Amino acid sequence: MREKGLVNSLMKLLPKKNKWIIMLLIGILLVIIAMPTNNRGQQQFDVGSTSTEGRLEDILSRMNDVGEVHVMITYNEETVEGIAVVAEGGGNPIVVRNITDVVRALFNVDSHKIKVIEQKQNK
Repeated sequence: MREKGLVNSLMKLLPKKNKWIIMLLIGILLVIIAMPTNNRGQQQFDVGSTSTEGRLEDILSRMNDVGEVHVMITYNEETVEGIAVVAEGGGNPIVVRNITDVVRALFNVDSHKIKVIEQKQNK
């Protein structure tokens, strides 16, 4: 209630012409604040965040025939630039396609920015 009284007091002090200008500016400000940002539905990731890589590794390792997996994600100004996946099943074309499809769906990146490689065999 106190704010309402303050606004009314200020409006009484201003000339009629200025009241309309102020009301217009307040309206424009409210419209700008209410406008949605253009994220295109993408989730924003923290640059250098190993939790994102760890979560992706966890998801991929649960897929059939992928096996052990390691992931590296590179960023440029909060945007994913490339994703490298080293997986035990990375020599199988079907596994590579499945990994690529999952990564594309999660990060909304083109296939040429995803590289899936077979993990070397430990002897």
